[in-house]
Amino acid sequence: MEVNEPVQQVPNQQIPLNGFLGGIFLTQLVDSALHLAQPLLLAKLSGSLGGAAFFSAFDTGVHMVGTYLGGWPTERFGARRVLMVATFLRGVALAGVPVSMLCGFLSLWWAMGCYTLEALIRGFVDTSVHTIPLELARHRADQLDRINSRYELTFDLGGVAGPLILGGMMIWGGKVIPHIVIPVGFVLSAAAYFFIPRGLGGHAKTDGSKEKVASHRSHGGTWAGVKYIFTNQPLLITCIGLMSFNIYPLRKLLSAFFAKGLLHKSATVGQIGAAFALGGVVGALIYAVTKHRDSGAKWVALGAVGTFILAVGWLPANLWVMSAVVFLFAVTNVCARLTLTKKRQELTPLQHAGGVTSASQFGVNAVSVVIKTIVGTAFSAGLGPYGAFAVVGGILALLGGGQFFLSRHMPKLREASHGVS
Repeated sequence: MEVNEPVQQVPNQQIPLNGFLGGIFLTQLVDSALHLAQPLLLAKLSGSLGGAAFFSAFDTGVHMVGTYLGGWPTERFGARRVLMVATFLRGVALAGVPVSMLCGFLSLWWAMGCYTLEALIRGFVDTSVHTIPLELARHRADQLDRINSRYELTFDLGGVAGPLILGGMMIWGGKVIPHIVIPVGFVLSAAAYFFIPRGLGGHAKTDGSKEKVASHRSHGGTWAGVKYIFTNQPLLITCIGLMSFNIYPLRKLLSAFFAKGLLHKSATVGQIGAAFALGGVVGALIYAVTKHRDSGAKWVALGAVGTFILAVGWLPANLWVMSAVVFLFAVTNVCARLTLTKKRQELTPLQHAGGVTSASQFGVNAVSVVIKTIVGTAFSAGLGPYGAFAVVGGILALLGGGQFFLSRHMPKLREASHGVS
């Protein structure tokens, strides 16, 4: 198959994923470094861990806006094009940080401006990258499992390497080096995404007859996706479930604040961040080699157990204990998220692929805004590091309870997923 050739959906066809996965690996390599370097830089410039956490919540709020706005262009131009352009623009926005360092005009407001612009663009990336599996695989369960599990595996492999590389650069390189590598990595990622085959624009064989793929496109955008979600109860429950499990992105704050606030060793942030990602790798491998013919309730219940483990794992204030805890959390969290992601894809009609994905990711990021705001409040309220982590642990325990409740509804979602096209 030539590069950019429309994917022809025929039985047992293996969709080429080299461009997609190569871009994901490069993106996550620098993205994981960014999400650890950013709070450390802002904490240094502002002199406050709480201030860095509040900005992280604001950053995610801006990201949410971008996610919402990304629904229409993803449906109008296709996820592949939006992903390429937006990833390149992330690199352009973040180049302002090392430029200001080298030219001597770096300030807190300048850094926050660069990160805010990047967060808005990242929202477009978020919508498009999560729409690509459905555009490529349609509702073929085997191909959705293949793409989703390989995406998560590649994502977390980059997440293992990124924090370790960042830690090494912080120890042996200059202060500006990590901030130079990050935007360059995004530009290279955008180049890799060029080699993703087009999922729309040709003919697709689904139930034995040819069907014009373009006819599935809808230009209703995110609002149309929101309305569809609220008219489809199984899809609504699935999206709420994904929202409850979106605590994995907290790894950047938990890693940075645990290393700096409890261990008083900022350089250990790389080890904790790598343990998060290594757990994700193992979770993705477990998901990839297991069969998924049941409702997925067990995976969701195990994900809830992982959330409870993370809620109390900080208590010993020990690097190795925390590394083991975040590893176990990531293993279970990834399996639960992959289960729910597949359910969402199976329940999403092709004509609403961009809008439903955008709306769902908007809700997912809303959870991060709330949690990060709580983290910022806890670290700014004079509770001390232990008190702040206790508040975070309490929130995680509540989420774990909700996740257990969700697992009881999974059999109903399995029944509803059949027949969606």
